Amino acid sequence: MNSDICTIKSAISPADFYQYELPDMPRTNKGNWRDGGLCPFHNDSKAGSFRVNMDTGGYCCFSCGAKGGDVVAFTMQREGLTFLNALKQLAEDWGV
Repeated sequence: MNSDICTIKSAISPADFYQYELPDMPRTNKGNWRDGGLCPFHNDSKAGSFRVNMDTGGYCCFSCGAKGGDVVAFTMQREGLTFLNALKQLAEDWGV
């Protein structure tokens, strides 16, 4: 099971994932932590409070407190899925 988790996580580039999931995210090449645009976890109207890490997949909203360490955590929180169901969803969506 651990090898499946590692396979899925390593097959999905956080940069590609967030560019797909957050199409309105500002495009920039500066640093690992980037402005993710409006937070997808609450009715956000203040750009800049949601940040994503393009290396690890971590994310954090300084307004509502949503945070997680990778794209699996993002998928779990956004879709309301368990860890295993989030892995299955990511594997299916990303062809892993």
